[in-house]
Amino acid sequence: MSKRRTVVIAVVGAVAALVLVLVVALPFALTHRQDLPLERIYGDAAVSVVSQVLGGNATNPVANDRRALDTGRIAYTGSCAVCHGAKGDGRGVFGPTTYPDATDFTTEAAKSKSDAQLFWIVKNGLGFTAMPAFSGQYKDAEIWAMVAYIRALQRGGASALAIPTPSAAQLAAADPTVSRQTRGAAIYFALGCHLCHGPEGDAPGDLAIRGRIETDIVRRGSESGMPAYGRNIISDADLADLETYLLRFASVPSSPD
Repeated sequence: MSKRRTVVIAVVGAVAALVLVLVVALPFALTHRQDLPLERIYGDAAVSVVSQVLGGNATNPVANDRRALDTGRIAYTGSCAVCHGAKGDGRGVFGPTTYPDATDFTTEAAKSKSDAQLFWIVKNGLGFTAMPAFSGQYKDAEIWAMVAYIRALQRGGASALAIPTPSAAQLAAADPTVSRQTRGAAIYFALGCHLCHGPEGDAPGDLAIRGRIETDIVRRGSESGMPAYGRNIISDADLADLETYLLRFASVPSSPD
């Protein structure tokens, strides 16, 4: 066999292999949801290496600050528990539905990561997973507080916020076809607001305040752990409906004597 023919066969084989990868392997990789051992090992190793290289070796400045635990708990409940679970076990509402599923912080693999690694992951997120970046919603000090709270969950030394489960009647009231208030209720439950504020808006941040609910906090978030919701998540019209629903939590202003 001539050298030229060998080269041609090799090129044709390489092209065929590339086509096979593009037509078969990649679609399979994107659509299958089986947690194969090799994938898990590779994924964990990749996350560990990247977070270690880019995260550095900084120590948590609020690791021993009891007040930071409160800040971290509120932020974690508002932004993390929906996937990672109130106890950090990865069994939140959406945790088992993502691929890969949400990290169980109680595992040895999660415990072995340094505070700097966890900080980097929370701040920057992880590509090809459902883990978003929170750098635009929380300051560095708040992210360190979240890391401190995750450590407390790992030690079993933290108690999750008690968020009541909505009743069937409360969920049935969220009918988006009836009125502005019921459309707002549908938005309230769909966005998971009840997972932090409870079905009646009284846990942990009591929405039953006097006067108008300041819905601009929905747009900008707050330092106490409330994430920001841009117009790509909730439109101005939906926000107006949400405000109408939230007003039912507001106390009626007391009349002057």
